[in-house]
Amino acid sequence: MADGTPRIPIVAEEAADRLYIIDARNGVERRLLLDWIHATAGDSEPAWTSLDIEDDDHALPLDMLRARLDGSPSRQVVPLRVAWRIPGFERDRALKFRHLIFGDPRHPGPLRSRLILLRDRRRAQILVGEAASLDTLRTRYCAQTGGGDGEGTDSPEFAGFVARQAALALDVAERGVRGTRYKVPRFVADSLRTNPKFRAALAELAVTLGRPVGDLYREARPLMKEVIARPSALFLDLRARVDRMMFGGYAPEMEVDAAELAKLRSILREHPTAILFTHKTYIDGATPSRLAYENDLPMLHLFGGANLDIAVMGEFYRRSGMIFVRRSFQDQPVYKLVLRHYIAWLLAKRFPLSWAFEGTRSRLGKLMPPKYGLMKYVLDAAHATGTKGVHFVPFVTSFDLILDVEEYAAEQTGRVKKAESLGWFVGYMRNLKKPSGRIRLDIGKPIVIEDAPGPEDKRALEKIAFSVAVEANRVTPLTVSSVMCLILLGTAPRGVTAAELLATIGALKEWARARGIRLSKELESADDRALSSTVDTLVESGLLTRYEAGSENVYSIDPAKHPMASYYRNIIVHHFLDRAMIEIALFQLRDADSGDATAAFWAHVDRLRDLFKFEFFYPPRDEHHAAIAAELARIDPTWAKRLASGDRGVAQLIRRCQPLVGHAVLLSFAEAYSVVADILSRARPGEAVDDKAIEAAALVEGKQAWLLRRISSEAAIGKLLFANGLSLMRHMGLAEPATPGILAARRALLMELRGLANVMESMRLATLALADRLPTTGGQDA
Repeated sequence: MADGTPRIPIVAEEAADRLYIIDARNGVERRLLLDWIHATAGDSEPAWTSLDIEDDDHALPLDMLRARLDGSPSRQVVPLRVAWRIPGFERDRALKFRHLIFGDPRHPGPLRSRLILLRDRRRAQILVGEAASLDTLRTRYCAQTGGGDGEGTDSPEFAGFVARQAALALDVAERGVRGTRYKVPRFVADSLRTNPKFRAALAELAVTLGRPVGDLYREARPLMKEVIARPSALFLDLRARVDRMMFGGYAPEMEVDAAELAKLRSILREHPTAILFTHKTYIDGATPSRLAYENDLPMLHLFGGANLDIAVMGEFYRRSGMIFVRRSFQDQPVYKLVLRHYIAWLLAKRFPLSWAFEGTRSRLGKLMPPKYGLMKYVLDAAHATGTKGVHFVPFVTSFDLILDVEEYAAEQTGRVKKAESLGWFVGYMRNLKKPSGRIRLDIGKPIVIEDAPGPEDKRALEKIAFSVAVEANRVTPLTVSSVMCLILLGTAPRGVTAAELLATIGALKEWARARGIRLSKELESADDRALSSTVDTLVESGLLTRYEAGSENVYSIDPAKHPMASYYRNIIVHHFLDRAMIEIALFQLRDADSGDATAAFWAHVDRLRDLFKFEFFYPPRDEHHAAIAAELARIDPTWAKRLASGDRGVAQLIRRCQPLVGHAVLLSFAEAYSVVADILSRARPGEAVDDKAIEAAALVEGKQAWLLRRISSEAAIGKLLFANGLSLMRHMGLAEPATPGILAARRALLMELRGLANVMESMRLATLALADRLPTTGGQDA
C-alpha cells in the first residue's frame, strides 16, 4: 500500500495468502466488492474485512482488522473500493449546489446505488489499491512512529495505521480515474499525533512551560480541528464553481503561458512548493486555485486570515482546502507548534501551499513589503524536518479592472473599512458580474531553498523574501489599464487625443520590448480590436472619460478618479523606476549649476534612491548603478561623454529621453511625503511624534494642499503614502521629539521635497509641450 507517493495500483497475483480490506460506505458497495473478490480469488476462501475508511471524520471499528493482521509476514494486504462515475462529468465538471444537500453523486447512498446499477452497472468501477505485505507494513509503521522493530504492531494503533495506508493506496488509484486535482490530505490529525517529532516537540514545550504533557495534548486537539483543512472532492468542485462565479465579469479564459504552466506542473510534482501570489483584491487568491483545478494540478492549500472564518463561508472554504490562521499568536505556543508541524506535514507529503506574499491586499497597487510570518513558519518547518529543496514560486495576477480599487482609494482617504460578513460576501459576489475585461497569470521562476535557514537567521529570511519580490516584479506585465493610467496621469489635467495615446502606447511598447518587460496579450499582439474593447471597458467602468463630440476623441481621467487610476499605474511603476531616476536627475542638473555633472548626476540618483527606499525594492547600490548605466546606454550610447560635457550634453540627453515618465512615476510619492514633512516642520519644540495623529492630520492637510494646488493630484493623499513618509523621517532621525536642530532639518527636507516636486512639474510641462508632435514620433524610443 502507498505511503503517500504515487504508484501504479497492482495486486500481487503470485501471492495466494491475501487479506482484502474493503472500503465500503454501505451494503451495496460491500456486495459489489465481495462479488469481485470471489470472482477473482479462485477456489480458496478469501480473507476480508470491511471498513468505511473513505470518510475519515469518524472512528473506525478495528477489532476484525486487528484480528486478521496476525498472519504470516508475507501475507498481502489488498485494499478495494468502488468509484462511481458521473456521466459527462469529465467534460464540464458540472456539480450543482444541490449536492450539498443531497450528497456527492460520487458517493451515492444505498438506494441511489441500486438505481444506478439498474440503469448502468458500468458506472461502478472497482478500484484496486497497491498491495503491501504485512512485514512491509510493520516496518513502515515502526519507521513512522519511531518504535523499535515490531514494537506495538499488534496494537489498535497498528490496525489504524494499516487502515489509513489502505485509504491512501486507494486514493492514489482513484486519482488515476478522477484526476490529480483531487489529491487531498487524509488522516492529518492522527498522523501528527503519532509523529515522533511532534511528540518530542510537545514534550519539550511541556518542560518549558512547566505543564503536564497530557494537558498540552488536550489543548492541541481542538487547535488541530481549527487549523487543519478538510478538503474533499465535492467541495473542491463546488469551490471551482464559486471561483468561476467570482470571475463572471471577466473573459472566460485566463491568459497563461503554456511553457510556464508545464514547468509549474513539474515543480508541484517533484518538490515541496509554495505559490506566493501578489495580493491586490479579494479574488486574486482564487486565481492560483482556479488554475490548478482547471489544469488538473494538485490542490493548493491556501492560507487565509481567521477574520474570513465566518459562518457558512468559513466551513465551505475549510472543506475546500483553506487554512485559517489567527492574526496574532506570539503568546500561544501550542497553537504555534501545531501550525508549524502541520505545515511540515504538508511539505513532506508534497501538498502545495499558497498565500498572499505581502500578507495583505495592496492599497496602493504596487508590491507591498512582505509579511514574514507565513514564510518564516514554512522555512522553520522545513528546517525542523530536514525538508530540502523548498520552491517558492511567485505568481502574479493582472486584471484589466479590479472591483475593490474604489474601496481601497476611499480607505486611503480615511473611510473606515467595512467588516467582512456573509451579507457583505453575497453583495460582493453580486457586484463581480460587472464587465471587467481579462485576467492574465504570470508565473515567475522559483526561488529554491536547498537547505532552509534556522529560525534565528532573520537575514536569510529577508533575502529570500526580497528575491521573491524581485521576481514577482520582473514578471509583472504592462497591461492596457496600467499603461493608459500611467500616460493620462502624466499629462493630467490635460487630456490626450486618440492619436497621441496610440503613439505613446507604441513608444512604451517598443521601450518595454527592448528591456524584456512582459506585455499583455492586447499590447503584444497589436490587435486594435482587442485594445479598443479593453478601452471601452475602462470607459464604461468610469475609470477613464472619453470626449467624442469634437473632431478627435479625447481621453482623460476625472480628478476625483486619480487615486483609483494611481492604483493601476502603481502596479507597473517599478519597471520605470530607473528611467524616472535618470530623467529627474538630468532635470535637476539642468536647473542648477552643478560643476562636475557626472558626480552630481550619481549623487542625485543616490538621493532619490534614499528618499524612496520605503516604496521600492532596490538591488545593492553597485548593481543599481550598473542598471542605471545600462538604461542610459539604451537612451544614448554616448551618454557618459555627453554628461561629462556639462549643460549642453545634459540638454541633449533630456531630448533623447522624450516622452518623459519620471513625473508620472514619483510625483505623488514626493508630494505625499511633503505633506508629512510640512506638518512635522510646524511642530512646537519638545513635541513628540504621534503616528496616528500625524496620519489623521495629513489626511486633512493633504486635502487642503490639493485645494490650494500645492499638490497636483488627490493621488498623493493616502494613509499608506503618509505612513511611508513618516517612516522616511524616522529613518533620517527626524521623528524624535522636536528640537531646534530637528525642526531645521525637517524644514530642509520639506524644501527638498517641494523642490523635487517642482522639478517633476517642469517635466510634466515639457511632456505637454511635445504632445502635438507625438503622433509623428510613434517609433521614437520612450
